[in-house]
Amino acid sequence: MYAQLVFNTLVSGLLLALVAVGFNLIFNTTKVFHLAHGALYVTGAYALLQFEALFSDFGFLPLVGSLVVVAIIALVIEKLVYQPLANRKAGQAITLISSIGVYLFLINLIALLYGNETKYIDPALGSSLLFAGLTIAPVQLLQLVTASCLIVGILILSKTQWFLKVRAMISEETVASVLGVNTKAIRLWMMILGSMLAGIAAILQLYDTGMDPQRGMAITLSAAVAVIIGGQGSISGTILASLLIAFLQTTTEWFISAQWKEGLTFLLLIAVILWRTEGIVSFKMRVEEK
Repeated sequence: MYAQLVFNTLVSGLLLALVAVGFNLIFNTTKVFHLAHGALYVTGAYALLQFEALFSDFGFLPLVGSLVVVAIIALVIEKLVYQPLANRKAGQAITLISSIGVYLFLINLIALLYGNETKYIDPALGSSLLFAGLTIAPVQLLQLVTASCLIVGILILSKTQWFLKVRAMISEETVASVLGVNTKAIRLWMMILGSMLAGIAAILQLYDTGMDPQRGMAITLSAAVAVIIGGQGSISGTILASLLIAFLQTTTEWFISAQWKEGLTFLLLIAVILWRTEGIVSFKMRVEEK
């Protein structure tokens, strides 16, 4: 039983890590507490549903089309909402309220067009496998492999020369801009990349337990907790925290009740912040940067 618990935690944690890393990239580059991330998460799943209804015989076209839709909406949000607010040097309270407004608009639009009931796509991957005492659904294998590959890809990207510009912007946007870093382009690319990661996580969840319009907020709040616990700007810390949160939520569902998992997640946040205000993983900084 405990091996199954660990396996389920690993799969859930990697899916949460996709959403959390996306939130991390957006939050640390735009400085917006991007609650609309939950709407883009849901949009990815519903866009796939729509494209599957229209182009189900065209191979990967529905998947590509759904990610393009997510990227376009992320671009529109950055260009029409977040960037203008940044130009006016709006405070974080204003950007947070704006993000909530975007979230509510998109979620209500999706509910109006597709209804509030749970939607589901059967990927027709066959029956479950038995391996070393584990019951593994084929969709779990798909989630495990896809999420692992994407996270490894993001970790490799974070070690590249180009990502140094992103780190420079996260550290001090004004100085990075003076030194020639195109901060507006980086904001835009991180919005698109982070949103597409959330969209992919939603599509993988759609194949498993389905999707409804309200499901984005809970996972976005868990992702935000992972980013805070993981440490400012730390992608590896965010991944580690996502796995920790998934373990907490899975064990809560198994042994107590699913209703307690969000509450215990925030209790974990409070406990970690009281222990280490900088999160689990922190970077060494020069004295003048502290």
